[in-house]
Amino acid sequence: MARTLPDTTNPFLGWLTTEVKKLAEADGLHLEIADAGASPVKQMEQIENFIAMGVKVIDIMPVDPNNVQDIIQRAQSQGIKIFVQGTDTQAYDVMQNIDQHDAGKQAAEMSIDWITKTFSTDGTVDGIPKGADAPMVIVIPATDTIDAKNRSQGMIDAINAWGHATVVISPTEARSTAQGSSVMETLMLQNPDADAVLTYNADTAMGVNEFIMGRSQTEKLLFGVFSGDWSPPVQETINMSLNNEAVFRGTIRIVGPELDGAAADLPVATLKIMKGLVEGKTPYGKWVKDVIAKTGPEQKG
Repeated sequence: MARTLPDTTNPFLGWLTTEVKKLAEADGLHLEIADAGASPVKQMEQIENFIAMGVKVIDIMPVDPNNVQDIIQRAQSQGIKIFVQGTDTQAYDVMQNIDQHDAGKQAAEMSIDWITKTFSTDGTVDGIPKGADAPMVIVIPATDTIDAKNRSQGMIDAINAWGHATVVISPTEARSTAQGSSVMETLMLQNPDADAVLTYNADTAMGVNEFIMGRSQTEKLLFGVFSGDWSPPVQETINMSLNNEAVFRGTIRIVGPELDGAAADLPVATLKIMKGLVEGKTPYGKWVKDVIAKTGPEQKG
């Protein structure tokens, strides 16, 4: 079995890959891991190598979902089963992903709940300042893939539909911690009164958090960052927001799908699907839909 993914330095992807590999080894299975380093060309080469090696299953989390159809079909023509995670490549044996627009919407809902709790004088939307004093929410999107575009649009649609915030869409997109920090620095120069930020992914949110925590002009208690993606380091940062030692306050976690009528966590589900494909079986169907959940700070004790 083999697995190629965009970037193992991404906290979520790194965590998922480590957990799946541990489970595979405990099962006595060999899982070849390839990190594409965010390069579509490198990922194509990795898939070529896996085809040449004659692996039984390739798990692909595509860098660019639009450029892998031909190579997937070539692998399938040689009897290799293809498991696509995180997107829809049209060509696959099994696809596992989430409703990205809904993930964005739920992230925005977390920010709405926090804004209402933090800025309302009476705990309802009626008590939220209006007009020029309305809370300002910045959205830092990513639109380079259909999935990123859908999640970002979900955030924008939900916060606009709510109608109780001034919404600023960042003209510069971000996907990494470094980009998040850099983009946020520019945005705060232009929008010094911002109160909350929605980012496409948790990597970007970590960068925004880093910048805001180092900014003396910002009252940390009155600033919130919300995003999608989860990993243990992300959870640790969110937990720190309880004492305002972080401003990253919530994210969307992929819980995992229901397999055999019971909830399975994501690493377990990933390996189960791959093991089924090794035997030429798809017991959970061709499309496995992941359940997602809003995730805030964990209460101590």
